[in-house]
Amino acid sequence: MTGSPSPASGSLVIRGRAIAPGLACGPLRRNRTELDPREVRGAVLLAERAVPDDIGRILASAGTFTLTGALLSHVSLLSREFGKPSVSLSGVTPARLSEEGEEGLLQLEDVVGAGTRAVLDEGDIVFLDGNRGLLTVPGGLDRPARDAVRRVYAAVSAFGQLPGDEVLLRALLQTAEDPRTHGFLLEAAFPFRIVPSGPPARRLLEALRGPVPQAALERMIDALRERVLAEAAARCDETLVTLKAAEDLEDLQRGLRGLEVSLDRDLRLLDDLGADPDRLEQQLEPVLAAAGARRAEMEDELRRDVERALVLPDDVVRSRMGGLFRLLRRARAAHLDPDDVNRLHRRLAAQLAEERARAGTHLVVPLAAGAPHDRALVGGKAHALLDVRDAAPHDCRIPRGFVVTSAAYRLHLLGETGEKLRLAIDAPDDNAISRRARAALLSGDLPDEVREAIREAFDALGASRLAVRSSATIEDGPLGSLAGLFDTYLGVTGFSDLIDRVRWAWASLWNARAVSALNSIGLSPLRASQAVIVQEMIETRSAGVLFSRDPAGRSDTLLINATWGLGEGISQGEIAGDLFWVRRSTGELIASETGRATHRIELAPTGIGTVDVLLTPEQRGQPCLTAAELARVAALARSLEDVTGRAQDVEFGFDHGGELVVFQMRRIVPRRTE
Repeated sequence: MTGSPSPASGSLVIRGRAIAPGLACGPLRRNRTELDPREVRGAVLLAERAVPDDIGRILASAGTFTLTGALLSHVSLLSREFGKPSVSLSGVTPARLSEEGEEGLLQLEDVVGAGTRAVLDEGDIVFLDGNRGLLTVPGGLDRPARDAVRRVYAAVSAFGQLPGDEVLLRALLQTAEDPRTHGFLLEAAFPFRIVPSGPPARRLLEALRGPVPQAALERMIDALRERVLAEAAARCDETLVTLKAAEDLEDLQRGLRGLEVSLDRDLRLLDDLGADPDRLEQQLEPVLAAAGARRAEMEDELRRDVERALVLPDDVVRSRMGGLFRLLRRARAAHLDPDDVNRLHRRLAAQLAEERARAGTHLVVPLAAGAPHDRALVGGKAHALLDVRDAAPHDCRIPRGFVVTSAAYRLHLLGETGEKLRLAIDAPDDNAISRRARAALLSGDLPDEVREAIREAFDALGASRLAVRSSATIEDGPLGSLAGLFDTYLGVTGFSDLIDRVRWAWASLWNARAVSALNSIGLSPLRASQAVIVQEMIETRSAGVLFSRDPAGRSDTLLINATWGLGEGISQGEIAGDLFWVRRSTGELIASETGRATHRIELAPTGIGTVDVLLTPEQRGQPCLTAAELARVAALARSLEDVTGRAQDVEFGFDHGGELVVFQMRRIVPRRTE
């Protein structure tokens, strides 16, 4: 379905795929590489697909709307983490960007119910619903109506920023005299919160009783109230199902927090609309009762888990540190017996101290059992691989390799290079900071001891081609995944090329998209270090990304987004790929969307990088993973969750011999708190 005009509202509803939750209202703005992030502030960013270099503009925008791209790409992951609503039409609604000489910005063919083509213009005001995967265009196919909506949007936005200004309120009321815009004004001002809740919203509602006919206004307000109540009831029902399927206290608490945040927003909205909030509070009572009962069951299970952990042998504790630290956090949150909790804490702290003492100041460590894997030394990405290396299923492996540690990075910064970085941070904007910092890191010679340590590890590895990946100390940790911000190089050959790419990976800590994203969370790259993973290059028949928990929240379900060839097409958002929903407990396929790909990404025959190749006739239209392979990926997901104690985002592949390979993994980070 291309789109549906709604005669009642005068809107065009375009159905897509929900990528990142949330609501946004703003003007459509086409994504262009030359746009400064400040130029898209408050806009809904439209792109063919989103790639890592767009991060600065995505974070500045109100939300993103893409035509193609992968559901589990790095950019999709960051959109969810940073709370930026996102919708993609990929595999749902055919649309294309207007070509040179064509009118408008976006072409939608054969609009359902209209028998015509829809053309959207740059600057058209839209509602983006990342919860349901919808883009709504107020004014629909009627361009003069869309122009009227633009005028109302400008006026209501100005009032929303200065709600005490009487002149702005009068200007808004004048634009609201057009009856085609009344529905848009209520929707934008209240559910989409262009106007702040409380006195500003109530003041606007009272003022609208002048220009808008009383009976029509009351009908629209009543309809909005009933819709809010119905959606809240549906959320309560969904949360009840989620709570009953919750596997631990964190899942339970996350589900409750999500519902409480939503209902708090609904309560404020109903209060602004003059509705009785009691109806909404009644919906919450059975949910809280169910949560209390489930919590009691889980606390009993948790007590037994702590008792078992206290008697584990030391070698088992070392192999399961991630999961045991999570158990400690859960036990504290549940207020279990403090004596047992403190005993577990002391045991884990002692193991961690031993690990840090062993880490020392190594410049290079192998990706091998027993190697130091403190996050501050090897970075988030390498830490995760070393943590699970011995726990992966027998038919799964991690590529051989080594880590150039953060100690090597810091050694390179001694003296003039480090001083240049400290001066670079004072540059006027993110791009200037990036240019100066990268120039500093790429200039000068590597310290001799770093070069020699890398040469020794390179000779011992003996691989003809290499993959070089960043592993920042702030990556895949408490601050979030920061996925796709730093650089990866595939197909590196020879020692000289390797040294160059290690330096470029160091410099990627300071690339413009990374600086922009770190600034948005109040962090300077000066407070981080960059380790670098060097591994044998594995070419894959098919590869992709696994989420061990479905981001849509479906219980006992994992989501796999994969494609033929290398998995870079998925992680970089260049290929939509196949989607598989698999039952986590059994590996059984629940649903799939396959056969959309026309090409695959392969390693370039020579040199660094990849090439696009057309699929073979045997691959075209066929799923890239078999039922047996999906079951193996599900077993991998269960194994990694058991070891780490967390839901995991895993980049994996099957090589040409059918072996399952894990390239990197990170914990799945919930949406960032505002």
